[in-house]
Amino acid sequence: MSKYNNLLEKLRKEIQTIESIKKKKKWKTHQKIMIDFIFGSNEKAIFEKNGHEIVLSRGDENKGFMHILLRHYKSSDLETIDIINIFEIYFRGIKLENDGVSNQHLIVYMKLGNQKEFRLVLNPVADFSWIITAYRKN
Repeated sequence: MSKYNNLLEKLRKEIQTIESIKKKKKWKTHQKIMIDFIFGSNEKAIFEKNGHEIVLSRGDENKGFMHILLRHYKSSDLETIDIINIFEIYFRGIKLENDGVSNQHLIVYMKLGNQKEFRLVLNPVADFSWIITAYRKN
């Protein structure tokens, strides 16, 4: 748990640094939702597109935000701005057809950006989907 707390604190400090040097002082709606979640203002980050909700909760070491920080943040995988823009993978990405998915029940989205390939793995439940993980594929 302490590794998670250390990474979370590092992420928060980097967000504050980005905010201090940012020319446009206003975040996009999906970025603000994510930042509020990271700073603990909300229990969950809930994003919406076309009536479908995407939910990110704290989770644990195997899924959710804790998994993303412990496994993919600062390990040459995801950077701070990638985490802030996590919803962009769903919003601007394409849905893959069972490519690289060991569990066929899960849905994977891919987005190319800045010569990086990002993936977002979702678990669909009724009218919404839980974010399982997000990572950059090498």
